[in-house]
Amino acid sequence: MSESFQESLVLSNSYWTDEELTSAIQAYLAMLRSELNGEPYSKAEVNRQLREGPLATRTKGSIEFRMQNISAALYELKMPWIAGYLPAKNIGTSVKQKMVELLRANGIAFLEPYIPTADHHELSHKVASLRRQPLAVRPLGSFQPAMMSAITTSYVRDPAVKAWVLQGADGKCEGCDAAAPFAGIDGLPYLEVHHVMPLSSHGSDTTTNAVALCPNCHRRCHSSMDRDEFKLSLYQKVPRLIVEAPECD
Repeated sequence: MSESFQESLVLSNSYWTDEELTSAIQAYLAMLRSELNGEPYSKAEVNRQLREGPLATRTKGSIEFRMQNISAALYELKMPWIAGYLPAKNIGTSVKQKMVELLRANGIAFLEPYIPTADHHELSHKVASLRRQPLAVRPLGSFQPAMMSAITTSYVRDPAVKAWVLQGADGKCEGCDAAAPFAGIDGLPYLEVHHVMPLSSHGSDTTTNAVALCPNCHRRCHSSMDRDEFKLSLYQKVPRLIVEAPECD
């Protein structure tokens, strides 16, 4: 074994400084941004530039392995990682913690929307954020999504109130006047009963606070930019509705 090769081997396996790790992480994140945006890049070229610059004492193989360490840290954070750098399996806990620390210090907020969540509100915000940027890479997803248990609050509903509102609608949405989009499993026109003043805001479960809506109008009441204006239009359009004031606990 030549002296120069031995020296190279020692240098490649020696302790990496924070500055060296930061250089590798910054190069990795730049490549990951390109990959997520569908922009071409060359891992080999990035490796070469690192060896000619801030990582001049490191070998090609050691830099490749360090990139796999970074993938392992991102995998731990449930964030996307570069497909060509499979997460290293033998990364130590201390190394992983150091990687995570430096990743956070070098700007990985752009990856936050990719983190899976069981919170529906948080999921909606993340989906909206991702829809505003190009998703050039098909997400891997999860073949076995994790399950989370949660305590939910349900309200006792009067079936007669719901039936009366649906009968009065006679198969037409009270929001847009369109016919029910399909027949439900009971064979009847499918409409959804919406409480104009939410039960969670102490709204009443009465015919004067409930309307029969098609699925589109129902989602509009909850998810649209003009939901408040649409709510007011329901009060004006449906004579039986009575405005209720929300109560605070």
